[in-house]
Amino acid sequence: MISGNRRRSRDLWLTLLATLLCVPALAAWDVAALMTVLADHPAGKARFTETKILSVLDTPVVSTGELIYSPPDRLEKNTLAPKPESLAVKGDTLVLERDGRRRELNLPQHPEAMSIIEAVRGTLIGNRGLLEQHYKLELKGNPRSWQLILKPRQARVLRWVKEITVTGQAGEIIQIDTEQTDGDKSSLRIEPLR
Repeated sequence: MISGNRRRSRDLWLTLLATLLCVPALAAWDVAALMTVLADHPAGKARFTETKILSVLDTPVVSTGELIYSPPDRLEKNTLAPKPESLAVKGDTLVLERDGRRRELNLPQHPEAMSIIEAVRGTLIGNRGLLEQHYKLELKGNPRSWQLILKPRQARVLRWVKEITVTGQAGEIIQIDTEQTDGDKSSLRIEPLR
């Protein structure tokens, strides 16, 4: 009986020691740690499914296509269905092609659009400084499953965007949810192509 108590006591101490050794690793999970993990990911391609819930429509609008990212600042969203459309961002320029028409925007002249694009680009490259120019950041979860909540800092953007939630697993972004102040929402589900 005495040896059984000693064994339990020893096992309890080993468990406690193992737990204490893990605490610093858990405590280190913060926005800086997430940005380091995200910055390690190279260029890539992914499939996407985007669902938009708009107050003016009775049913959600669902589109699918491909995302292409080339660090540090090129991002393309090529919608294939239900209707072909291309949106490409390089530096401060956004080019939208739809219905045979091409429209080019200088992003600094459109801060609302720029803030949403920088939310995606800043997260993809793990650039905390860029994100914090436009958003207050809140991180939830752990290194395996996390959510980065972005709340706009600028009043002009707050009139349009309530918050953006970026969801990920380890160093991959798997979903971006945007909630607008008018109640409209979009959810971009991302599936990396390997």
